[in-house]
Amino acid sequence: MHVLTSILGFLLAVGLLVAVHEWGHFWVARKLGVKVLRFSLGFGRPLRVWRRGETEYVLAALPLGGYVKMLDGREGPLDPAEAHRAFDRQSLGRRSAIVAAGPVANLIFAVLAYALMYMVGVSGLAPIVDQPAVNTPAALAGVVREAQVLAVNEKPIRTFDDLRVSIIEAAASDEDISLRVRQDGDERVLVLPGSPYRLLDSVKDPLVLLGLRPWLPDAPRVVRRVVAGGAGAAAGLRPDDVILRANGAAVERGQALVEVIRNHPGQRIALDLIRGGKAEQVMLTPASRAEDGDVIGYAGVAFGLDIDPAVRERLQVLQQDDPARALLHGVLKTWDMTVLSLRVMGKMIVGEASLEAISGPLGIADVAGRSLALGLSSFLAFLALVSLSLAILNLLPVPVLDGGHLLFYLIEALRGQPLSEQAQMLGQRIGMSLLFALMALAMFNDLSRLIS
Repeated sequence: MHVLTSILGFLLAVGLLVAVHEWGHFWVARKLGVKVLRFSLGFGRPLRVWRRGETEYVLAALPLGGYVKMLDGREGPLDPAEAHRAFDRQSLGRRSAIVAAGPVANLIFAVLAYALMYMVGVSGLAPIVDQPAVNTPAALAGVVREAQVLAVNEKPIRTFDDLRVSIIEAAASDEDISLRVRQDGDERVLVLPGSPYRLLDSVKDPLVLLGLRPWLPDAPRVVRRVVAGGAGAAAGLRPDDVILRANGAAVERGQALVEVIRNHPGQRIALDLIRGGKAEQVMLTPASRAEDGDVIGYAGVAFGLDIDPAVRERLQVLQQDDPARALLHGVLKTWDMTVLSLRVMGKMIVGEASLEAISGPLGIADVAGRSLALGLSSFLAFLALVSLSLAILNLLPVPVLDGGHLLFYLIEALRGQPLSEQAQMLGQRIGMSLLFALMALAMFNDLSRLIS
């Protein structure tokens, strides 16, 4: 089921965002009087072709891109009556506007998607943290179990996702991290030791590295889902089983049950449980897998918590804005994520952030499927982030991308004349090589995650 959801989410996301990007080029070109010959969504064999006015519209088989073909004197002789409508005959400013319009359309879409997300309502986990692991920065700073984070570096925090983004922003800019927390009945500011934190060198969750894990109340662990063919299924675990003890020790607190399973790869664990009102015991032997150089156990079981409704209400946060406030939040969220993306990209370039975070089509499809399954708000957040990433990627000064064309136009403005065809062709070859290298790295990361 997840595979089908992933495919559907991927096709919806890519199709929509490519259409937005190419429509930006198309709309500005038409407004500036340039003749558009073809507007294509996708590459390869055309699935559907129709004509409206002077433009041919194409829906092609491979939905991983698109293009806008304009009248251009570099591609053949021009009808003198239409020469003034050719792209290459436009002024430098007009050509730049047409090229920049694609990424700008993606930025605008990101703002609107985030705004709609805030109007629909963003459900999140309250930023209440569990007891930090020993010797982590959070533990050394004095953070305790059930502390609620109110602000990071005086930036207000409403959800755990807000906390994660603010922590990454601070780490990317090498700032000290100060937390304003409510714990033990009062508010205080705690500074995490260890700056610079180098949280981006690893693909691990930065919050876990700092010791900031979500607080989970003491409650019975309930089996929600059992993966067919997994260790849990082999042990006979079933949905709605209530787990009480593992090897005789209670597992109601925090991540105790998950940690027992992770710490016992290939070893038998006696699980005492309640099934249909009766006490039973099953023997679970977790399978083994490698994770960050360690061998851990996993059961192929999704566990939930049987949480008291009052506690559940404390843990859940719903943010829902009116249209004007949602639009403001959309602009601010887009700005924050743009700055964060550029900082992380800079860290990757200088070797201070892991390249394993780069995802290709498989990784994007996986996240698309998960966000689609979680609901409209999550899928809108995913669309906004991917649209923003597409805008940033296309604005990079790499030939073959929009940013590369803008770089050529900047050089043309400074020189008073365009670069020679040979220089532009050399730039195109270099750009293609860089793009293929990036695609290869992204696919390698996707396959590595899939295999592991």
